[in-house]
Parts: sequence; structure tokens; C-alpha cells
Amino acid sequence: MRYYFIGLVLLLCNNTLYAQDFFPPPFSATYKFYAKGLPVGQATRTLSHRKDGKWVFKTVAKTTGFIAFFKKIRIEERSIFTRENGKIRPLEYFYQQKGIKPRINRLSFDWTRKQARNVFNKQTKIIALKRGTLDRLLYQVVLMQELQQGKRQLSYRVADKGKIKIYVPSLKGNERIETGIGELNTIKYERRSSNSKRRTIFWCAPALHYLPVQVEHIEKNGDVFRMVLQSVKGL
Repeated sequence: MRYYFIGLVLLLCNNTLYAQDFFPPPFSATYKFYAKGLPVGQATRTLSHRKDGKWVFKTVAKTTGFIAFFKKIRIEERSIFTRENGKIRPLEYFYQQKGIKPRINRLSFDWTRKQARNVFNKQTKIIALKRGTLDRLLYQVVLMQELQQGKRQLSYRVADKGKIKIYVPSLKGNERIETGIGELNTIKYERRSSNSKRRTIFWCAPALHYLPVQVEHIEKNGDVFRMVLQSVKGL
């Protein structure tokens, strides 16, 4: 009886720790992609857990249909990271853009030396790392986790293009929006670039572990690019 009681206590403790973690489970989501108000392609976003214990967060966007005959554009962004004792650490970041203004951006994180090696536009830079530094894709997973935890004041240290940038998404309120799976209640955040000429807006749905179900990017010339959720599995 005593061993049964000890086992029950351990099981309850493990369940409590898991419940308090609030990290999103593995998922896959598809989005419709719009440019200047017109549907031009599709995007997928996946979070997966590999057999070696590492996690992968990946986004792929590409033109489809009639538009693809004129502009075959494909953008892939990928973050590989670990989770240890509740701490999230990026290991590798990769960005590749094909079809228009080809670009490649790579980041390799060395936490023993506390530095990251960034290769962007054939230039290599070394970035000094501090605890909690993320890459420009991974912070969106941490954002989901922190919103699920109940946090509303957000700030992230992000290694990007040879520099450390501070991303501070600002809360813009609640909004109900239409998606491919119906209307969803969302909490809305906006992040501006350091010169305030570019903006990225996230609509995160509490019912889907605060997954961004709509993402809108506004360029400095006013061009608007938008992704809207069409389907989701795992959440």
C-alpha cells in the first residue's frame, strides 16, 4: 500500500509539472497566403519532436495556382532547439528564399562558448549570447507558451543578422476573426521594427494554445502580406 501511495504521488507530481509547463504540443497548421489583398499561395507551419530529443519548428510558404506560373516563390524557415528543465535553447536556425531576391540566413548556436555564428548574404558574424536568447522564428513558439501561462507583457532577445534585437510585441486587445475553420476569438499583438517602418501583427487564438491564426506583415512601402489559418492538427 505504501508503494502504491508513493507511486500515486509521483504520478500526480509529474502531471502537475506537465500542466504548468504550457509548452504547445506537436502540431501542424496550413494557411492561405495573401499579397496586397490577393490570394497567391499557401503556407504550412509545424512543430515536431524528433527521436533524438530535439524539437523542430518549421514554416514553408510558396506561391500556388495561376500566380506560380509567373512567380515561383518559396520561403523556408526552420528552427532546431532543445528543451531542458523548462529552458528552451535554439541550436540551429535556417532561412532560405527562392524565386525573388534569393537569400540564405544561417545561425549556429554554441552555448558552451556563449556565441552564435551567423552567415547572412555571404557574410559571417559572431554574436555574443546571453541566457534566453532566441532566433527570429523560435520566439513565436515561446510567445504561444507564455500567453498560455497567462503572461501579457512580452519581450524577447533575438539573434538576427549579426545582431541582438529586442522584440517587444505590444498588446492591441481582443478581436474575433474569420478563418478557414470558422470564427475564432483572438488576442492581438503588434511588433514594430526598430525604425518603426515595418510592422508584424499576430492574432493568437486561446482555443488553439494561442496559435497565431492570422499573421499580417506590413512593409515600409505599405505593401501588406497576410497568412490566414485554414486547418490545424494537434491543438
